[in-house]
Amino acid sequence: MFCIVAFIVLGILGIFSATSKELAKEALNCVFRRVTFRPCDTGFDEKMKARILGSVITRSEGAARVLNSNFELLAWVFFILMLGSSVWAVRGSYLYLITGSCSGINQTAFCIFDPRGGHNKVSPLTDTCQLKPTTIADLTIKEVDLTGFPVLNRDAKNKIVMVGSYGCEYSREIYPLIKRLVSKTNASFTFLDYPVKVKTDLTTRLGLCVYQHDQDKYWQLNDLLFATNKTNLDNAAFAQKAVASLGLDRFEINRCLNAPRSKALLNKQLNEVVKTNIYGTPTIFINGNAFVGPKPYRVYAFALSGLLYWLK
Repeated sequence: MFCIVAFIVLGILGIFSATSKELAKEALNCVFRRVTFRPCDTGFDEKMKARILGSVITRSEGAARVLNSNFELLAWVFFILMLGSSVWAVRGSYLYLITGSCSGINQTAFCIFDPRGGHNKVSPLTDTCQLKPTTIADLTIKEVDLTGFPVLNRDAKNKIVMVGSYGCEYSREIYPLIKRLVSKTNASFTFLDYPVKVKTDLTTRLGLCVYQHDQDKYWQLNDLLFATNKTNLDNAAFAQKAVASLGLDRFEINRCLNAPRSKALLNKQLNEVVKTNIYGTPTIFINGNAFVGPKPYRVYAFALSGLLYWLK
């Protein structure tokens, strides 16, 4: 078993040292012989044992005696520890690849590939927006009535639902990625605007009214609102310019913005968003599975297409 441990360690060291590379070759030969139940014909294990004991005995004779008596046992212990750590390393790498976290989807434990936890950051909802404390397990769209919310490719098999805010930096970061994925896969995409990090609900009401008047123009407006400086989001003058740039009737849109029916519809939609139990934006649902925080593009693509994403 010592040969296997030595081969792996020396194989790594051999990248930087010619001497270690030669020893790694001997270790590999020893491994092949040991797995076929034959002794090493190079005496590699005894050679390395002598080197290790020679180094230890200069520091402690007692430690050298213990090491000599339990050399094979210790080799097995190190092999098991190395095997276990390798399995966890491979598992963590795989999970990071498909979920953006070393511990699995939406997990905030430390990950060496994302030390700052950037893939799980959200803009938290205020106490007035959140009815009760929620956890990842509570996230759902099963009880949410999506009727009336803006949607692209309504009848597509794969469904993406994004709860985001124009004022949320993480939503602004993720929105272009989701639009890119929708464009590439023709998945159904529903956008639920939940006003976080903005002072008013102006943009939410504006989106609602534009969608009622022209659904295609709504998506142009959505792109504009996510791209513009955040200081414009509560600016009525900017809203008027945006409507004009889309070629819409400003008088009709203004009438809609202040209509009691629009305010009632807005409240209804916000109540539906609350039913998702979100605790921050962005929250992305892909075929019912929730992803909280700004994940890499590959995570959303893998969740939508599975292995087909990697084969494309």
